[in-house]
Amino acid sequence: MNYIAWACECANWATNEDLEKHSENIDDSLAKQSIFIEPATRKLELPDTLGYSNDLIKFTGQFYNEKGFPKDYHSYQEPEESRVFRYTDYEVVQSNYKNYRDLENKNE
Repeated sequence: MNYIAWACECANWATNEDLEKHSENIDDSLAKQSIFIEPATRKLELPDTLGYSNDLIKFTGQFYNEKGFPKDYHSYQEPEESRVFRYTDYEVVQSNYKNYRDLENKNE
């Protein structure tokens, strides 16, 4: 899945297929397909170095049957419910943390 930095506390992960199919995001079509992720255990929580725009992570797990929010999710923005993927393992395919930090340091 790819991380998308939406300007909200909404679901911000998308599959490669959804990115291609909804690349133009007409009528928020990509936003409506976006996914919340939920670690099966606290030990699997993503570190702070992951979750930057265009990070690509391969998750293993399954979707909940109904749309909703991850466990322990809190938001003051009242986002829409979305699909929730509960993962039991993950593999970092591409991290943009270094690029983000380099850009941040360049702008200082």
